Amino acid sequence: MIMPLILFVTSITLAFILIIKRFNIALALGVALLIYSTPLLGLDVIEISVRTFNRTLFETVFSLMLAMFVADLYRSTYAAESVVRSLESLSPRTAAISIPAIVGLLPMPAGAYVSATIINPLYVKCRLSSDERTFLNYWFRHIWIVVWPLYQSVVLASAILNTSFYAILLHNWPIFVAAILGGGIASKPILQKINSGCIESRERNLKGLVHLWPFVVVIVTILLLKLPLPLVLFIIAILLILVYRPSVNMIKNGLRYSLDPTIIALIVESMIFSRVAAETKLAYQLAEYLVPYADIAVFLIPFLMVIVTGFEFTFVTIAFPSLLPLLTGHRATLAFLGGYAGAMLSPAHACFALSAKFFKSNLWDVYKKHLILATVISILIAVAMLMVTSSAIF
Repeated sequence: MIMPLILFVTSITLAFILIIKRFNIALALGVALLIYSTPLLGLDVIEISVRTFNRTLFETVFSLMLAMFVADLYRSTYAAESVVRSLESLSPRTAAISIPAIVGLLPMPAGAYVSATIINPLYVKCRLSSDERTFLNYWFRHIWIVVWPLYQSVVLASAILNTSFYAILLHNWPIFVAAILGGGIASKPILQKINSGCIESRERNLKGLVHLWPFVVVIVTILLLKLPLPLVLFIIAILLILVYRPSVNMIKNGLRYSLDPTIIALIVESMIFSRVAAETKLAYQLAEYLVPYADIAVFLIPFLMVIVTGFEFTFVTIAFPSLLPLLTGHRATLAFLGGYAGAMLSPAHACFALSAKFFKSNLWDVYKKHLILATVISILIAVAMLMVTSSAIF
């Protein structure tokens, strides 16, 4: 029966058009869900939606809300500023890369704008061009998006694929390593320019690095001890309040930020879409058609979905439920790689657009001089590593 495939393509195409037209992404995905599910399931879609409100959904929503609260709270305190000062004291080249990367551990919409405001004085001092500043800040802030358990794409993928954060890390570490290497190779001329044009500080002040403790806690408790994410984030949030004593306004802003209705709606819709796809056997029909081209399909579909929408997590919310039977072994990594590459190259990516605006750079200059090269190198390195290390983990 080909009807589910026709309805799926129609609904997702409409969602893309709505997003491009600047409609709210949660509204766009909700419309797509209704167009796909109602003709196939009728009123049964209500029962399926109700059944989706289970422990997994609530844990996923709570985890993302806590992650956003912790990120905003940490950013608002003196902790982030202290870390930046210590990194700058190491060397200008180290700071030019590590500051965006450290800020990238705090997932937030258009977060590259935050790191841009922090790092720009150093970039000015080192006489970097606007496109060089945009690339360094944008690229190295996003090296974490398929491995760090606070990112929406990782939290949602864990729920949709019914797997642990540790398993996702085991799958995706080649992408993380490839992103660092690809970005490093593409930025080599820029780093040489920093070395020759920037004077290093004679004083080493590493005391501020102690404020990286929340990220160490995440690594130890979630990835090594495998404790529940909501519990760990709740404890970190309490400790942040006790240690740094943020003002009432800071806490209120963090709560307001974490209760973003668009993010919460997206989580609910993606989980419902996943159930609906299973009920209508969409995923298995799609898998049947794509099996001869499975490796290309699992890379290309997430890539296209993100590059069009500009939202990092759309490859998980839309592509993963429909590709579920194919997402085993190395193909799961290829799907994440496609989503990552699409996110980095998307002109609609808010982080890219706001970084370019802040540094007053031309997007095409960033593309042709740095971004395309870094992305292609990263893809090639990741695929090469997969060919050597691939194994079925999920």
